[in-house]
Amino acid sequence: MIQKHNNALKTTLKDFNFMLFKGLIDLLFPQICMSCESALHTREDLLCTKCRFDIPTCDWKDAQDNLITDRLKGRVHLAYADALLYFEKGNKTQKLIHQLKYKQQKQISRYLGLWHGENLKQKAWFQNFDVIIPVPIHARRRRQRGYNQVEDYAKALSQVLNCEYNDNILYRHHYSRTQVFKNRISRTEVIEHNFKLKTNQSFDGKHLVLVDDLITTGATAEACFIQLSKLKNVKLSLLTMAVAA
Repeated sequence: MIQKHNNALKTTLKDFNFMLFKGLIDLLFPQICMSCESALHTREDLLCTKCRFDIPTCDWKDAQDNLITDRLKGRVHLAYADALLYFEKGNKTQKLIHQLKYKQQKQISRYLGLWHGENLKQKAWFQNFDVIIPVPIHARRRRQRGYNQVEDYAKALSQVLNCEYNDNILYRHHYSRTQVFKNRISRTEVIEHNFKLKTNQSFDGKHLVLVDDLITTGATAEACFIQLSKLKNVKLSLLTMAVAA
């Protein structure tokens, strides 16, 4: 009984010391919101409560008739498509994606994946996925950035949704500069041949889900789906952190 009490006391003291240490670190090196850059409170993570509430979420009821499916209509046949956030110039989503891609804030990727995954489980249309596939980046881009900004998002989704994560299906064999300011036709012409299948593995009867950071014209997703559609008897869907409104 005394031993049990002592163990409980040690645990309490350990937790107290950790909170004291964390409080000191937060005081000396305050964590800031990735969107508005205000100081975060103890229980806040990456986004302050106000930004988490204000950031424009999609919350679509229909995964077969929405902004993404409309944008890819006639180009890609999707079982489902969903986005977590709306992206517009100057909005909170743009700031968040910019921090992720260009400011080494890699942790945003996992944060959005966990958020989106929990969000998906509440949707009436949601059904089990089999394989989560991140849009690959070229090796040169990975060396420049240090990471693929989509990977941790994809891994978090696979964790929450209890499905396989597989980054050995597609690869990007051609390096190209940012395509943000190109129109859909010119983007598609540049990107179309950038991706190749990396595997001969059979995914017969599987539901494959491509995940990306941002859908603008949809050219990157379309190029990936051209390759994925070469796999026999698969269902294809798309999830993305954000979609340009």
